Amino acid sequence: MYGIARCSFTIVAAFCAASLARTASGAGETVQGTHDAVTGRDLYIANCSACHQAGGEGLPGVFPPLKGSGVVNKDDPAKHIQVVLNGTQGARAGGVIYAAGMPPFAGLLSDTEIADIIDYERSSWGNYGKPVTAGQVAAERAGPK
Repeated sequence: MYGIARCSFTIVAAFCAASLARTASGAGETVQGTHDAVTGRDLYIANCSACHQAGGEGLPGVFPPLKGSGVVNKDDPAKHIQVVLNGTQGARAGGVIYAAGMPPFAGLLSDTEIADIIDYERSSWGNYGKPVTAGQVAAERAGPK
């Protein structure tokens, strides 16, 4: 339980730091439909790596791995986009149910930032998922939850 509470604190701290960094830097949108690998990596590190780890391996039994994930490597990215936008609780990945929740990023990150993170996840650690665009993220954001 202590590990989950500690990681939850880390998540909140990462949210705050990433939000402040974006506000201070005046970071804006990249051209819709382009993949910015450096930005994707930086956003992943700031927002995702506390739980999913820098190498995408997750924390066994606590946070699922993104490395080799069926959702990350699936041709249709809709589920991947929805999870990042809306978060999840009690998700099953690789036959394991992960009780720790993932917070939603829809209110924190732009469509382009979410696309950059997802593209980073889909092209790192041996993953082979097709890239997504900010337009695809916008369409999922506008659709039913």
